[in-house]
Amino acid sequence: MIQRIQSLFFTIAAGVLFGQFGVPYLQTTAGDPASTLEPLADGVLNPMDNYGILGLTLLGGFIALGSIFLFNNRPLQAKLAGGGILVSVFLLVLAGFVSKVTLDAVPQGGHADFGAGLAAPVIALVNFWLALRNIRKDEALVKSMDRLR
Repeated sequence: MIQRIQSLFFTIAAGVLFGQFGVPYLQTTAGDPASTLEPLADGVLNPMDNYGILGLTLLGGFIALGSIFLFNNRPLQAKLAGGGILVSVFLLVLAGFVSKVTLDAVPQGGHADFGAGLAAPVIALVNFWLALRNIRKDEALVKSMDRLR
């Protein structure tokens, strides 16, 4: 059934991953020397500034959305949740790396502040893990009910 708790976790993961487009990883003010860098030219560093981050964000979001509707196929749903965990880890590493490289390239006198976007892959990772945990609980429950028959 679609009302299972893992559907809620997948929905949260999808919302967080797609929400990264509105929340920056790094931000700076207009006229700051840091805005001369290409990734910060518009004042923010978000998934649209790096193709790797963009691809991983979209992949993770679509995995989460697709997994919601696979409630009848728990083994496949569990595999996709595991894949979502991997995508979230890669996204976290890549976003952290790109943010670090961008911060290191900030010219003297400029500054860029961290945004809440860097927390999004962690939140998605936790939600994918919680969904996987609950899928495994459902599988164990079904197996125990089959033994009782």
